[in-house]
Amino acid sequence: MKITLKDGSFKEYEEGRSIIEIAGDISEGLARAACAGLVNGKVEDLRTVLTEDCELSILTARDKEGLTVVRHTASTGYEACLSGSEAGDRAQH
Repeated sequence: MKITLKDGSFKEYEEGRSIIEIAGDISEGLARAACAGLVNGKVEDLRTVLTEDCELSILTARDKEGLTVVRHTASTGYEACLSGSEAGDRAQH
């Protein structure tokens, strides 16, 4: 499969690869900073395995879409913590 990157370069793979694996092939630093991938214009999780030709942008918190992903993830985690705290408070009383 041929993965076309946002700068016009491309990576070719014989087997499916996750977005995070492709980010790591590009650069270890990019893989550490990555928060999502933009696949053919659609935001996808880093664990998404790509199996066919596509256009890919690796998103970081510096990208508008990447920042949106980071904020959503943080708010979901915060809500989960609050829900857990409230459940724990009720169990103690």
